[in-house]
Amino acid sequence: MNYIDIEHCYKSFGGVHALSDVSFSLKPGEIRGLIGENGSGKSTLIKILAGSLKADSGKIYLEGKPVNSWGALSGLTKGISVIYQDLSLFPNLTVLENICLCDQVKSKNFFIDKNQYVNKAISLIEDLDIGVDVNEILGELTIAKQQLIAIARALLIESKLLIFDEPTTALTREEINKLFKLIDKLKNNNISIIFISHKLDEIIEICDSLTVLRDGKHIATEQVKKLSIEEIETLMVGKNFNYTKKSEYNLLSSEPVVLELKNLTKKNNFKDISLKLHKGEILGISGLLGAGRTELASAIFGIAPCDSGTIKIENKQIKIRKVEDAVKAGIAYVPEDRLIQGLVLNYPQRDNLVAPSLSKCINKHHLIDEAKITEIAKKWTKAIGVKTDSIHKTARTLSGGNQQKIVIAKWLEMNPKVLILDGPTVGVDIGAKAGIFKTITEMVEKLGMSVILISDEIRELTANSNRILIMRNGKIAQELSDPKDIDDTYIQNILNKQKRVL
Repeated sequence: MNYIDIEHCYKSFGGVHALSDVSFSLKPGEIRGLIGENGSGKSTLIKILAGSLKADSGKIYLEGKPVNSWGALSGLTKGISVIYQDLSLFPNLTVLENICLCDQVKSKNFFIDKNQYVNKAISLIEDLDIGVDVNEILGELTIAKQQLIAIARALLIESKLLIFDEPTTALTREEINKLFKLIDKLKNNNISIIFISHKLDEIIEICDSLTVLRDGKHIATEQVKKLSIEEIETLMVGKNFNYTKKSEYNLLSSEPVVLELKNLTKKNNFKDISLKLHKGEILGISGLLGAGRTELASAIFGIAPCDSGTIKIENKQIKIRKVEDAVKAGIAYVPEDRLIQGLVLNYPQRDNLVAPSLSKCINKHHLIDEAKITEIAKKWTKAIGVKTDSIHKTARTLSGGNQQKIVIAKWLEMNPKVLILDGPTVGVDIGAKAGIFKTITEMVEKLGMSVILISDEIRELTANSNRILIMRNGKIAQELSDPKDIDDTYIQNILNKQKRVL
């Protein structure tokens, strides 16, 4: 018997069909991946499951019994909990207060009897191996531990279904491994799991089955072991992706060296990094989180300069002590956290697009040329395919994929010699990913730009890189330049060996 069934669910917002005739079911102890591009209906479906939204029509069954009334707090009272990406916790409250909050709401207790919850909370913390005191302030804990507190909160109310919404975005690989072990433990205790992620390798790693939504419609529900990543991508977007054929590194190795690093070192981050980046090359960098990849990028761009070593641009040695030095040398950087480091969210999309190139928009009277700003913004909005109804709206109003396109486009206007991409598709759906890399490949070919691509997604690296470096413990552990070695399985095996050593 299924734990939950939704039959023929419809939900519209102002004439837009968010869900159209969607049916969904889940067995006890099943881990189900829920995937689809942004706007596919995933968020609407989980909100209906949780009771924060009410379907326009459709039927809901719990353990085979029809539910006649399903609305606000229904999920909470029926054993359904959502672990949202922002966790929905209270950082100013203690661990204990956060854990018992949902039970307080469920039981309609307006005052917390801490003594009633202390032993239960301590037991959950020990069971989940969180390693915190119940009296600690939640905001002082790491994101990974806060996430475990959110899970403990759900288990306190004896949830039978846990919904994880992009749970690994801010976690290290070690923390992800710990989370996956916990999810397996929950499965063995007959708790059902819905796992939402843009990272298809994680879906394949942790899920038993997956459901694909597209444009508010149910496309497929299949066992994960029956599908390849390519087949999943096709289900999500409704077409096959034709990846651009890469040039082999031996053809690019004769091109001029644009960037050269020699013995670059930063204490406690990376040591003796030496590499050459050729004109028109896309150099991928892989490695477990904590290997020093982002720290290396930050040093090259002047955010956290290196302690020693040399940097050359087009065979000319330069000193990069601050970001302005890097930009002047023709280096651009797209950071992993676009919301904090890449965009000014409350500023118009237009202004974000021209921020690094504002000097181009000064007229002969030394005033800002508003028409020029708009011209540049419109050019890149069209060139990179930003979906927006107005470049004068704030960057906050865009989807994650379109926000990332703006971060990339603002640097492309600068026509950089070297573009560093650190996790360029984090939180971006498969369709937007393909669009981003299509644009980057075109710019490499058109402008002769060179790219350093840092990513956790192996397939992203193998599909786009001419050569791949694997970092470990702040050093370059391996270089892969032979096309036969630039292979998903081969690289995954290398990283798996690193995990076992750790």
